[in-house]
Amino acid sequence: MPGHRVRSRRPGWTLLTVLGLLLVAGCTSSSDDANGPDQQIAAFTSAWERLQTDQAAKLTSDEAAASLVLDDVTRNLRPDSLTITPGPIDRTGANTATTTVTFSWVLPDAGTWTYPATWTWRDTGGSEGWLLDWSPSVVNPKLGERQTVATKTSTAPQGAMVDRNNQQLVTPVRVYSVGLLPGQLPDVGATATALAPVLAPFDATITADSIVAGAAKAVADAAAPPSGSSSSAAAAASSPASSAAASSSPAASSSPAVDPKSVQYTVINLREDDYQKVKAQLDAIPGLSFPSQERSLAPTKDFAKALLGEVNQATSDRMTGTDGWKVITVDSTGGALETLIDVPAVPGERVTLTLDSGIQQAAEASLAGITQPAVLLAMQPSTGEILAVGQNSAANAQGMPALTGQYPPGSTFKVVTATAALERDLIAPGRVVGCPGSTAIDSRLIRNAHDFELGTVDSTLAFARSCNTTFANLASQMPADALTIAAKDYGIGLDFVVDGITTLTGKVPIAATTVQRAENGFGQGTTLITPFSALLMAATAANGKMPTPILIRGTTTTADASAPARSAQVQQDIQQYMAAVVDEGTGTGLQGFGDVHAKTGTAEFTAADGTIHAHAWTVGYRGDLAFAALIVGGEDSLLTNNLVEAFLGAVPAN
Repeated sequence: MPGHRVRSRRPGWTLLTVLGLLLVAGCTSSSDDANGPDQQIAAFTSAWERLQTDQAAKLTSDEAAASLVLDDVTRNLRPDSLTITPGPIDRTGANTATTTVTFSWVLPDAGTWTYPATWTWRDTGGSEGWLLDWSPSVVNPKLGERQTVATKTSTAPQGAMVDRNNQQLVTPVRVYSVGLLPGQLPDVGATATALAPVLAPFDATITADSIVAGAAKAVADAAAPPSGSSSSAAAAASSPASSAAASSSPAASSSPAVDPKSVQYTVINLREDDYQKVKAQLDAIPGLSFPSQERSLAPTKDFAKALLGEVNQATSDRMTGTDGWKVITVDSTGGALETLIDVPAVPGERVTLTLDSGIQQAAEASLAGITQPAVLLAMQPSTGEILAVGQNSAANAQGMPALTGQYPPGSTFKVVTATAALERDLIAPGRVVGCPGSTAIDSRLIRNAHDFELGTVDSTLAFARSCNTTFANLASQMPADALTIAAKDYGIGLDFVVDGITTLTGKVPIAATTVQRAENGFGQGTTLITPFSALLMAATAANGKMPTPILIRGTTTTADASAPARSAQVQQDIQQYMAAVVDEGTGTGLQGFGDVHAKTGTAEFTAADGTIHAHAWTVGYRGDLAFAALIVGGEDSLLTNNLVEAFLGAVPAN
């Protein structure tokens, strides 16, 4: 009996198991089913991903309708790429199956559009096998009959570059072109003679002769045949058999003659303010035209020209916004129906420079008239924010010498030498030192400028009058690395990474000999600084500790080493020395411009022709404004003093 009961249960268990398996098979993925739609789905997605819409349409239940919509949508979206990823296949019946696919359209001038859609497939039982039930929802669940999709883009507002006072540095300005019409003038020379003095104040290179030459070249260029036409004509002439055909060939025909009266030579472009100053004079000269257009320009023609060029290159990506885009459904008339995705435009960043436009323009104005490369920089010592980087046109032609040009520092380096000597208690204000006209150190004769001598004097006066002999002797008494260490405390020899600009700070090698230490002590040995590091030196003297330089607010500057603060006593002593330069030394011309502290210097160098010349330096500070001026080959610091006087006179005391 027990055996009989066992035999009676097995058939029932088997039947239930089979039914359960069939039920499960009907409700779950059949991706391994040889009779399923797997291959058709793969073929359909592959064809569409390759943008072969006709091939894809053949695998649908309505080839004509599918071909029309697939082709239209694909053409409208113009995708850079399309990826369709099918999910698990659900066998909903013996002859039906569904799958949810994920679309990923990479659209030009837009972005990636991703969304799901559900497809239904049916087994036709015929030679076609499985076909996709066609409806516009195959493309997108929200796409209806007689509808397609379209993309629209919205331009992102560009970021602005402003100074520390929120003044926009580049703004729209109307610019007028002063154009000469030589073909309409009875006497070009007479017109040029009348025009040159009107425009020369804006560009000293404009003369009557330059206008005549420019006009003649414009006419000649307009009359010249297009590039390649001469060779074509020559080739045709060399082939008698083809001459008849060539004469009637459009490709061989000559370009239409240029009407000489229409030729215009642009003499100069003037900002609206400048144009209005001379408009009446220009109107009185016949044969001129004044077309205008709006351009984005800095406050003045040469405002921070080289600097902004470098900053723009470094910040263009962050100032360039990201355009917005959307995909919408449209009806057969092109009317917008529904938004499928909307990605708003992202404006470009607002970049705030630490520059002060007024201080920048004052720096540039002080450089006017200097023919040698000349620079003047300013910084706020309390923050390290760079306020101005002024360069004249000769300096601009060299790139950014204000930030990367390396020059011997001359007597400005006595700030470093004095610091090292103060720290070793070799000098102090009120303590006397010798200042002979010349001195020999290991057979090297050191001389003061013009061989002046003061005898035994307060070290304050020796610094103020810039005694080379004094500071050469001090340097020779100190360790070989004393000036190297002290210089780095002022930023000289450090490597900074300042967002927006490239900077160098020079170098102060460890002295190998006593003579080298002595020469380095007054800035005529192997030491090199840059105007940028000279500015840091002045700011450090004012601040007590080297400030971290910065040009773009919100960014972080890094350095390969930190600089310790001066002791309060050393800071006070250095400031007393620099005040004496203005009170009774080489910077007395700076009196009357507030509480100015300074150090001047001339640094000799040998020119390419073997002659000896000198760079001119003046560095210092007034309140929370540090400055550094250099004239390359300026010969005498009186000239850089003049620059600083003009600069400080134009900048309100803080």
